[in-house]
Amino acid sequence: MFRFDPAARRLADPLHSASDETRLRESLTRLASAGERAAAQLGRIDHITGLPTRAQFMADCTGAIDDGSRSLVLVTLADGRHFNELQRALGHSYSEDFIRAGAERLQSLLPPDTTLYHVSLLTFAVFGREAAKPTATTALVDDIVRAFRPSIICNNIPIDTRAGIGVAALTPDAAPGELLRAALAAAQESRKGFAGWAIYDRGSDAAQLRAFRLLSDLPGALRGEGQIALHFQPRIAMQEGVCVGAEALIRWIHPEFGPVPPSEFVPLAESTALIGSLTRWVVTHSLKAAARWQENGLDLRMSINVSPRNLEEPHFVDFLHAELNRFDVDPAMLELEFTEGALASNAELMLEQLARLRRLGFQIAIDDFGSGYSNMGTLGALPAQILKIDKSLLRGLETDRRKQVLVRSIIQLAHALDFEVVAEGIETREAFRLLCGWDCDAGQGYFMSKPLPLADFDRWYELRGSKQVFYD
Repeated sequence: MFRFDPAARRLADPLHSASDETRLRESLTRLASAGERAAAQLGRIDHITGLPTRAQFMADCTGAIDDGSRSLVLVTLADGRHFNELQRALGHSYSEDFIRAGAERLQSLLPPDTTLYHVSLLTFAVFGREAAKPTATTALVDDIVRAFRPSIICNNIPIDTRAGIGVAALTPDAAPGELLRAALAAAQESRKGFAGWAIYDRGSDAAQLRAFRLLSDLPGALRGEGQIALHFQPRIAMQEGVCVGAEALIRWIHPEFGPVPPSEFVPLAESTALIGSLTRWVVTHSLKAAARWQENGLDLRMSINVSPRNLEEPHFVDFLHAELNRFDVDPAMLELEFTEGALASNAELMLEQLARLRRLGFQIAIDDFGSGYSNMGTLGALPAQILKIDKSLLRGLETDRRKQVLVRSIIQLAHALDFEVVAEGIETREAFRLLCGWDCDAGQGYFMSKPLPLADFDRWYELRGSKQVFYD
């Protein structure tokens, strides 16, 4: 049965439909605006702490400068590694409790009208009225340092925060993102000192940016041509005065920074997975050179530096073996150098891998002996045949009686344990003579030759390497 519907009549009536349509459009517009505001609010309030987020911080930054704020104080509750351990051990719910407890502790230190921002998972920021200068230690920063020395208690479990606290100056032209990055750099730097906090320093920040740039550019340099190269430093048999081998040393000419010393970029690579690619590059190009020497009838041992981290890779020894077969190089002519710290972590795995390399015919050397924390027990633990005395012990050897006694004793002890002894960093004729008199087996250093590009090494060897020109 047909039923009358007043709403249908209004829609059919042109006098009513225009008015209703306008109201409907206005209602939809209001709903859309409310939805946009809600969405924006969701992005500006952190769901864990209920504090304003990074997005709100970015929006408020200019206003803070106008209101008279002169510095940004940034607090990171923990370093990433420590927090990841916490999550693995106790779970995400517990780690969120940890973040909330840190936020509450910070909030309790602030005046009622001060806004605390939660700018990333572990990081909080607040605008301060004091100047960010080394001589102006703020009361707020001191309070934060004291407050975060005790552990945070979560569910009756004390958690060491390892908080980092950084301060950066606000300037009218400061971009919010750059300001946060500067304060974060200072917070990271603060963990290296005893004060518990640090002010942004352009010099140390520039070093961090350079390190980041080097790590970012290294993979491309290894894939390309012209930046990375090997130089070879001759090793001299001390008693005969002839060249018996060479150490492969990596060099990097960065397109912007110019020559970058290995002491700078190799440790950076060792802190990341890049050390695998770097060492593989060195191995491949070293074996290519060794194969050429072998084809030319040169009986020269190639020495290559290998990181303990390489031995932690499951297939690194297989890679070495495969490259030896590819270039058809006698493994006895390849010497792998490891620092004595190779046993510092996962000693059982290190010893197993080194023993496997010995069974395959590689020579193993203990590098930089005498630097850092030398441990005589290492000499008996590592399956090595060669001991390399660190160049720091040869510096000033000619006049330093204590160093003379120490180096001579190391040589005698090493020989008693059937090690071949190589001295690094020989720079004077007198140091060469002293080492010869103590029966050191071999040496390398600028007195004999600096590291040379491959073509220059070949010319050097042809002219001088096979002649007894260093011994007298």
